[in-house]
Amino acid sequence: MKRFKMNAADKEQRIEAADVLKGIALIGILLINMPNFYSPASYYDNNLMNGSRMSYVANGLVDIVIGQTGYALLAILFGFGFMKMFQRTYERQVSFTPFYVRRMTALLLVGAIHAVFIWHGDMIVIYSFFALIMLFFQEAKKEVLLAWGTGIFSIYAVIMIVILTVAAFANEGETAAGIHQPIIDQALQVYGHGNFASIFHQRLLDWYYAYNLNTVPFLFLSLFPLFLLGGFIAKSEWFKEIEEYIVETKWICLISFIVYGASSVLPYALDHNVATSYIHDTIGGTAGAIFIVTLVTLAMRSVSIQKVMQPFAFLGRMILTNYIVQSIVCTFLFYSYGLGYYGHISIVEGLAIAGIIIFIQLLGSWIWMSLFSDGPFEKLIRYATYGRSL
Repeated sequence: MKRFKMNAADKEQRIEAADVLKGIALIGILLINMPNFYSPASYYDNNLMNGSRMSYVANGLVDIVIGQTGYALLAILFGFGFMKMFQRTYERQVSFTPFYVRRMTALLLVGAIHAVFIWHGDMIVIYSFFALIMLFFQEAKKEVLLAWGTGIFSIYAVIMIVILTVAAFANEGETAAGIHQPIIDQALQVYGHGNFASIFHQRLLDWYYAYNLNTVPFLFLSLFPLFLLGGFIAKSEWFKEIEEYIVETKWICLISFIVYGASSVLPYALDHNVATSYIHDTIGGTAGAIFIVTLVTLAMRSVSIQKVMQPFAFLGRMILTNYIVQSIVCTFLFYSYGLGYYGHISIVEGLAIAGIIIFIQLLGSWIWMSLFSDGPFEKLIRYATYGRSL
């Protein structure tokens, strides 16, 4: 087997649009995750909590405009990255699987450390696990990737909408607010006033609440089709050959925007129940991600837009490092072993803090990438993948 070497030319051939999309995904994920850093938001619906009118409006805007788009976008980019890596190794006639398994194993380890010792909302572990399943599709034709992706997502979405709509009508008039009150009180006490050991234990409980045998299958059916879509985009050379797909891209951009907008406002226009929430999160998040991918791809045809989006590309090239840093900074700000503001931050204040973090990371990433070729954690993953620093 040949040894896979990345030369300078490979590093120059980075897909700029993909880097920009990573940066946008990272921003969206921080904004939607911020309430989970400073409060036990996983256990209640922000729309059902008492607060100022400004907080209610701010939460609604974030929920409508961003929602779960960041997570869906990242799933597409994971699939895209998988297929681009496969294509590079295939061109050099080297074995792809060993490199990819090492890469995902390294990411899994980083994610596990992040989840256990820093923040329970880690997504690296679950995304890395789903990415390994992509190995079964490494040689699939682009039409097969698209068929499997749209098929799984469509069938799952229809079944879930029917089931949840029936459930919503069956439980009409009831609310889930307060059902997790003991857990909410415990989280407020532990994260706000507990020691490192008690926070460590609470972190494990919160992680298991989000990722367990009851939730992971649903996450898989929602997210894995987007991994396949990302693989389809890579095999189609969509970013490089945009002029060939220009008409299709414009239509997809328009249709996805309409679906994204309609799905996002649905819980606010009708009733905020399990069915409308699912449509908002899964359908709206997916449509929003597709809209952003197509919009950025179209916009990046302009040289002036490329210059404007360059800071987001730098942010995206350091996505793993920036993601970990966000968790370290936020847990220090809010947990009791840091500044201890857990449970004392409003939604508006949280958004302001997120905005400051994003601005600093945009500036910091620009400075770092002007001096180095990779972020610290990105270099670590490369070393684990290829066996030496690149």
